[in-house]
Amino acid sequence: MERFFALLFSLALTVAVRGGSPPAFDGRCIPAGCVAPSSNIPDILGRRALPSGRLARLDATPDFRHGLLGGYAAHAAGDVKAEELLKQARASLGGEAKLSKVQGLSCAGTVQRAIGDRQVTGDITIDLQLPDKLLRSDSISPMGDAALVVTEQGINGDQLLRHSKTLNTPPGAVIRVPLAPAHGSDGETQGLRNSRADLARLMLAMLVAAPASVPLEFKYAGEAESPDGKADVIDVTGPSSFAAKLFLDKTHHRPLMLAYRGVAPRVVMQMQRGGPPPAAATQAGPSPAAQDQVDITMFLDDYKAVEGVMLPHHITRSVDGQPHEEMVFTTIKVNPVFKADTFSPK
Repeated sequence: MERFFALLFSLALTVAVRGGSPPAFDGRCIPAGCVAPSSNIPDILGRRALPSGRLARLDATPDFRHGLLGGYAAHAAGDVKAEELLKQARASLGGEAKLSKVQGLSCAGTVQRAIGDRQVTGDITIDLQLPDKLLRSDSISPMGDAALVVTEQGINGDQLLRHSKTLNTPPGAVIRVPLAPAHGSDGETQGLRNSRADLARLMLAMLVAAPASVPLEFKYAGEAESPDGKADVIDVTGPSSFAAKLFLDKTHHRPLMLAYRGVAPRVVMQMQRGGPPPAAATQAGPSPAAQDQVDITMFLDDYKAVEGVMLPHHITRSVDGQPHEEMVFTTIKVNPVFKADTFSPK
């Protein structure tokens, strides 16, 4: 029976890497307390939480070469093993001929995420157009009633996309969200850097490729092993200190997990009831302080064919070892026709 080694993440933290780099996973890769996503493949166990405790470290030997990924095609020139694994992964997702034609994706579904100490649900859309456009739209009800907060964030070339609005706010209630950073500010520069990294990670996780706007280098990092299965691990680096570890199912070669350090995806809101605040406060709150880098792990599951391309319809993320966000895509469109203003600043 075909097995999908998402259970790699339910390992008893008996992990080994062969042929990796000295820092290997730097003690960050498999976060304790995470939950392995379920699979739609028969004969697979359901969700299993990782044991709590310190992270498993991985032994390694300093014997590998590095390669460069150019454009959309997954090539790792100079690292034969990495090149072989990338080719196998792309073949498992539909093959080079089909994947090279993918110039855009539109993913729509539901999202459940943590906001402070509460869990909220809502709708999510992620639109991507190569080489340098990405827009994520969330519509959530933070108070559990008719009030709706719509947030948009992404990038269009050198433009940072940030927009939010509130709908159906009850009388006497105010929902405030952070202002977008001022043009030319350090906040905008950091936002652009984070959004470019988000674009590269999404391309890497879903298509095992990099956008031409974010060239990446690939190095074979070894093999991760658990009682439930094995995965090949590839170190991925790029501009602006981009770094991630891509886990590929050793049997079916599809992406299982992407581990990296970054700013936690979150929505910052302030809610109050009572008399009306100053007019400006009904629209936006203060911009949040600079956010620290945290350990983030993205799990990919529930692969389904869309126009001949296998794409994950279930993505979960943990932050510092704690479940943070779950996305279930009910529809994914390949090469959709976007409206002219989809990636325009609002």
